[in-house]
Amino acid sequence: MNRRLAVAIAAWTLLAWVGRIGLLVGGEGLASWLRIGGSLLMGLFAAVTLVVRRLEPVRRPALVVFAVFTMLLWARSLYVNWTGSGSLPFKMVHTVLALGFFALALWALAAARSPVPTGGHPVPGPDEADREQQAEGEATGFAKG
Repeated sequence: MNRRLAVAIAAWTLLAWVGRIGLLVGGEGLASWLRIGGSLLMGLFAAVTLVVRRLEPVRRPALVVFAVFTMLLWARSLYVNWTGSGSLPFKMVHTVLALGFFALALWALAAARSPVPTGGHPVPGPDEADREQQAEGEATGFAKG
């Protein structure tokens, strides 16, 4: 699941923002750097934390920050676009991008709530523990009689 989320975040982020990198040098100032540069960095960092094991300690905060930043940014974008004078196709494209980012943000929040994999085997449940004890010749605590 984490790898799929990482690919989805990276792909959608690149799809939405790489074409707008020219706006960074186009004179829009700090707002463009925060919106475009910040989105690229946060999206790619969130994706990387999902696949690089050494970054597991920062995975949850990175996913939460990505999700909150993304939802705020795209909620603002929808408002600005739908109240502005842009064409209907422009509004529709931004709406599709926003819906994709909202879905990714919710998926990221769900992943942030899930336990971090330890890389080991899961703790055996009662049935597995009983089978292990029986294989070793130990009593399971369940007496037949």
